[in-house]
Amino acid sequence: MRKIIIIFTTFFYTGYFPKGSGTVATAAFVPFYFLFFKAMNPWLYASITIALYFLGVWASNYAAVIFKDEDPSQVVIDEVVGFLITMFMIPFTWKRLIVGFFVARILDIIKPFPAYQSQALRGGNGIMADDAISGFQGLALMWILIYFKAI
Repeated sequence: MRKIIIIFTTFFYTGYFPKGSGTVATAAFVPFYFLFFKAMNPWLYASITIALYFLGVWASNYAAVIFKDEDPSQVVIDEVVGFLITMFMIPFTWKRLIVGFFVARILDIIKPFPAYQSQALRGGNGIMADDAISGFQGLALMWILIYFKAI
């Protein structure tokens, strides 16, 4: 079970990248998004994203113990979920995929209110919540950019 938790929370070991592990994990997830999520039924997409979020909370609790850290840098499943939220129901174009990647990463790094504050939650909730909140902020920003025909 320990190995499965590590593979899942580190998104196939991309969390071990020494610098920018969240960005590396998100970049590694982009092909999965392209192949499986970009044209997925919205109900299925939302269901998988919600399931990954709650599975991420559960697994991150164990990962924090495994890595002996409250918010281990190796845990990057939160970045994957944040990206999925940012891209939810965004009509696919290559430009939107690239912009969505950068929007998700920048918002995760700067953590605008209340994302930063959510890190105070205990365990897996704190690990996952800030990225989910940043993901919703990213989703709003993506739709604003689409509305103003910027992307």
